[in-house]
Amino acid sequence: MTRARLTELKHALEREGWRVEGEFGADEPFYVERERIVWRLSRGDSRERLDFFLFAPLGGPTERLADLAYADAHRSGHRLYFDKIVSAQWRESLPAFVSAVGTV
Repeated sequence: MTRARLTELKHALEREGWRVEGEFGADEPFYVERERIVWRLSRGDSRERLDFFLFAPLGGPTERLADLAYADAHRSGHRLYFDKIVSAQWRESLPAFVSAVGTV
């Protein structure tokens, strides 16, 4: 259900006025390269970059969305861990992260 969590995050950012594009364009928000996904955010004059990191269970290379561990926001310095979508931790951390991304 990692795609569902990424989609939920994307929609939450868009509700806050952010335009979300994958590193290779708006049509590629789930594109994995070298265990990483990159989103570029823009809202008016504000810019942010989110790097999502994937880790295979035994430390080897992976491009499976199921191996997504966390996302780092460059400018704001905040981190979002990808807990289970039904967990209380995810329900609390998602809106906090989206709010924090807008504060630089």
